Amino acid sequence: MSGVKDQHKLDDMRKRLYSRGAEGSSPVGGHLSDKQIDVARNWNSPARPDQPASVVETPAVASPSVAAPQSHASPMYANDTLAVVEADDVAVPEYSKPRRYRKIVLLTSISLLAIGVTLAAAFVFLGGKRISADNINFNIEGPNTVGSSETLSFQVAVTNQNTVAIENATLVLRYPEGTRTVTDPIKNVYEDRIAVGTLQPGEAKNVPIQVAVFGKENDIKEIKATFEYRVIDSDGMFYKEAPPLKFQIISSPITLLVSSIGKVAAGQPVEVTLTVKSNTNKELKDVLISAAYPNGFAYSQSDPKPFYNQNVWKIDTLKPEQSTKIKIKGVISGLTEEKFGINFSAGVANTENQYMVGSLLAEARTEFVIETPFLAVDISIGGDSDGSVVLQAYKAASFDIIVKNTLSEAVYDAVVEVVPKGNAFSAESVDSSEGYYDSNKNVIRWESANTPSLAQIPPGETRKLNFSLQPIKNLGTAALDVTVNVYARRVGEPSAQEQLIGTVSATARYATEATLSAGATHMTGPVPPKVGQTTRYLLTLVAEAGGNNMTNTVITTSFPSYVNWLDEYSGPGTVDYNPVTRELAWRAGDVNTGMKRELSIAVSIVPSLSQVGSIPLLLNQQRLTATDRFTNTAVKATSDTVSTELAEEAGFAKGNGKVEN
Repeated sequence: MSGVKDQHKLDDMRKRLYSRGAEGSSPVGGHLSDKQIDVARNWNSPARPDQPASVVETPAVASPSVAAPQSHASPMYANDTLAVVEADDVAVPEYSKPRRYRKIVLLTSISLLAIGVTLAAAFVFLGGKRISADNINFNIEGPNTVGSSETLSFQVAVTNQNTVAIENATLVLRYPEGTRTVTDPIKNVYEDRIAVGTLQPGEAKNVPIQVAVFGKENDIKEIKATFEYRVIDSDGMFYKEAPPLKFQIISSPITLLVSSIGKVAAGQPVEVTLTVKSNTNKELKDVLISAAYPNGFAYSQSDPKPFYNQNVWKIDTLKPEQSTKIKIKGVISGLTEEKFGINFSAGVANTENQYMVGSLLAEARTEFVIETPFLAVDISIGGDSDGSVVLQAYKAASFDIIVKNTLSEAVYDAVVEVVPKGNAFSAESVDSSEGYYDSNKNVIRWESANTPSLAQIPPGETRKLNFSLQPIKNLGTAALDVTVNVYARRVGEPSAQEQLIGTVSATARYATEATLSAGATHMTGPVPPKVGQTTRYLLTLVAEAGGNNMTNTVITTSFPSYVNWLDEYSGPGTVDYNPVTRELAWRAGDVNTGMKRELSIAVSIVPSLSQVGSIPLLLNQQRLTATDRFTNTAVKATSDTVSTELAEEAGFAKGNGKVEN
């Protein structure tokens, strides 16, 4: 029943609290003491016995209906002062324990970071060295000297000092020019790739190599080596280069000696003797000798004859200490004080080209200096002394030769020889009043026997000779070349050469002879044409090249005012018509030898009474311009006008072009 009573009391209290006339009561609070109490600084230390706690009693406040509940005091510390307050009126703070876990977390993080840095450094400095090229020992060992054509034996050594294996290792060797294999098939070798495979940590491999080296005596050559490899779990290709193996060629199995005169006059024939001598105790086979001529040297003959072209000879067998000679003859031409040189090389043939020196054994060179000629010679063609002239097609060429004594003393018994050549030269067309043409030697010759003025030429005097040539007709790229050689004797110096030489050359090229023609054929309408009626004609223009090809060919013409342009045409190239000036330009382009270019044009006329009894023109004169590809000169041609008079060969009566009423 106590529970029912308590419930009743609670209901009465609610009514008083929420009723409008209820009076509020002062809150019950605790009272703090002003007495200072010394307490322990350590939470775990007990209070001193001589300092008893003072308790502030809180008087009970009577309630109209409910007695105040018993209060429980709780101590509170502030500035080392202990106060006791009521639990219901004062909030008692909760005191946190020291947070030691933060220091543990901090120390753990620092430890993990240090471990990570240590592992990373170990990977970089220890793991990196495991795949470093510095841990690969790679070098070439071999002799420093070797004789040319002898076998060079050397060794390539590689050691893997990494902590991991090397995979797909390849040795790449690069040889100097002239290196050949020593095993069949014998061939030139420039680069060699040798598979090494896998090298385990600490493993070493030695690769022996043998090649035959060639070169000139005292040449310094080198062999380069590169080591390519991969490492496990990597797609990259790594490499390392070894210091090159350098060696000197201390001897050559062949020596070359050249003998020739050092000073020549322009146009003077010269002879060069090349001596090839063995310098080994072994027999040499298939030795090639190659000559490189300058532009001013014209080869004429040699003994023995060349193996290929005019500059390659082959010695099948050259025994120890044996020598052989090659004599070469030619003509030097050029300017005064100009220098020329012929280079010779000897060696074994290239395995890929039997006519080319592949492995060089020896080299030699001879030089010439052109002196001032004792007899100056000039030649002019058609009055032009430029040395290269262009003549009209199929026209005779007149050649004038002027010989001048440049010495301070007279020369005697001069001989002038002219050697004509070229595809346009015709032996039957040679015409010389004093000279004699020898068809057997193909030489036009003047000497004191038939030209008395050549018996003596005083200092500074000149002699003039003349001849003419008629070219062969209907030739493409027609040209005439002449070379003039002059010989004389000077008796004032017994130690001087008996023959003094002057020379000159000249070329005449013939321009093409283009042709241009035009005609008309009947299309529709009355023939003869009638007043007031329309007659259509088809005009045809034909351009044709002569002996040389033509480019940029253009044909121009114009129409009379009464001719109607129908804008109907066909043919190659492009056609431009100006209706104001009534001019026509046909750009035919390239016209080659033996080729024709044709253009067909449709026109019409309606004759008037003023034209009765006349033969009207359909097309005015035509003009052709082009460029000769061979001579690079302008080509021109013209064609007559075209009228209404049609060809009788086509079945028309004479006078078919006369206008009728």
